[in-house]
Amino acid sequence: MKKIIIDRGLLNDLEGGNTIFKRSAITFIPAGSSEEILSLHGVNRADLIITDAALPQMGGARLCSLIRSNAELKYVSIILICGETETSLSECQEAGANVVVRKPVDPGALFWKASELLVISQRKDMRVLLRASIQGVEGETPFFAQTQNISLSGMLLETKHLLKLGERMTCLFTIGHSEITVTCLVERVVETTSEWHRYGVRFLDCDTKSLIIIEHFVKAQSR
Repeated sequence: MKKIIIDRGLLNDLEGGNTIFKRSAITFIPAGSSEEILSLHGVNRADLIITDAALPQMGGARLCSLIRSNAELKYVSIILICGETETSLSECQEAGANVVVRKPVDPGALFWKASELLVISQRKDMRVLLRASIQGVEGETPFFAQTQNISLSGMLLETKHLLKLGERMTCLFTIGHSEITVTCLVERVVETTSEWHRYGVRFLDCDTKSLIIIEHFVKAQSR
């Protein structure tokens, strides 16, 4: 059972219309202040905290810093919603948040960030949520995909977006608390009868740290 401690004002953005969360084993724990979030996390050990940096009383940045400095509480993903100023953005990033989202908040984007951090399965056989963009002469066209499988050499992914053999993409996905960015090459097209298209992609520039994270993830999934 995944636990999300969330600012009451943001709760509807995630829980209201998202069937993925409704189908998943998610418990939302609302809070009205930074102090309440800290107290609730101490008792419940949340998997994810989502809060506004301006939430009373100590504020989100201070809350995040306290959690990260606590040996027992620091192992949690944190999304901070910050103001539009560069100062606010910098404070939230330096506090140790996994993700910083600027106002005004896009509920869809917030939902995807939360999903990535929780590594929630949207479909029965999905392992990692993936965000990608095609690299082409006309710039980058972002789209969402989901992996059927992942290995040290590449992924089998599903997307409603049409891709071509030989096409290159910049893929961004999160495993646990680690965000991985890698360039991929479409090497295989798998025929399907649904609206979801399947492609085999090969990693082109995966660094050593990312390979270690992927290797540990693959081993954990096979147990």
